[in-house]
Amino acid sequence: MASACGNAMVGCRRAMLNRLLLGDNLPILENTPDGSVDLVYVDPPFGTGTTQRGRAALAYRDDRTNPDDFVAWLAPRLAHCRRTLRDHGSLFVHLDYRAVHYVKVALDRLFGRQRFVNEIVWAYSVGGKGRRGFGRKHDTILWYARTRDYAFFPDAVRVPRKPNSHMRTARTPDGQLVQEKTDRRTGKVYRYPVARGKLPDDVWTDIETLNRGAAERTGYPTQKPERLIERIVLATTVPGWTVADWFCGSGTTAVVAYRHGRGFVAADVNPDAIATATRRLAAAGCDVRAHHVRADGSADYGAPMPRSSSA
Repeated sequence: MASACGNAMVGCRRAMLNRLLLGDNLPILENTPDGSVDLVYVDPPFGTGTTQRGRAALAYRDDRTNPDDFVAWLAPRLAHCRRTLRDHGSLFVHLDYRAVHYVKVALDRLFGRQRFVNEIVWAYSVGGKGRRGFGRKHDTILWYARTRDYAFFPDAVRVPRKPNSHMRTARTPDGQLVQEKTDRRTGKVYRYPVARGKLPDDVWTDIETLNRGAAERTGYPTQKPERLIERIVLATTVPGWTVADWFCGSGTTAVVAYRHGRGFVAADVNPDAIATATRRLAAAGCDVRAHHVRADGSADYGAPMPRSSSA
């Protein structure tokens, strides 16, 4: 439960909108009210054992390479993510091959296996050349729902229909282009309007990683494409709802939420991440001031945030 007034996230739901917080996300989460957010997306360190560096300075040190240590560190944060979700809310956890199977077991225990919705494979074309195995060119995003009545808006994320060897393309009498197939057993014809598109499946190959020339690229390591986060946000929220990202990095989730009329709360322990997120939000027209959260979860909204080395 959230603690008394004065802490960073205490207060009515409305007061949570558009918060950018610098600090350890565990005390921040501990002081976040129950049922106060509609969507949580987190992209925690994967346990790579590497030091991630951006253009200006150290971004973070990903040093939890022992799977048990990684899960022990992440699990209490995931438990608070679940607690802070509204009944229609969803949690998306972005991982790679090093940690996904360990974290899925932890999430099954936390949410219950019946609340697992999808294992989304985000496949991309760069990196991952294999010498002693197949190239590793995908991340995995685990989707869990708070309850069985979770929000899902498929029409918001439809994608174009492509030629399909199992269906033929035809025009209806009114001139509408459709893909159609016939049930061999019953003879019934099923038609799918091409213009309406289709719902994406759980393997996403249509969104690439950011190349060096991408306009949205900030130089922050592990930055995710806006289109990737946009699909998640649009599929599970509506304008006016609140999106949280407790490992916000360069601020992609906050930027996407703001552009689509959602409120956001974003946190990171790294001053360079918060500085980058602040600049991106300002460029998007969002005048948000970052706040430094203390170890007890409290924040002095009158005090300036410590300066970043890249600010």
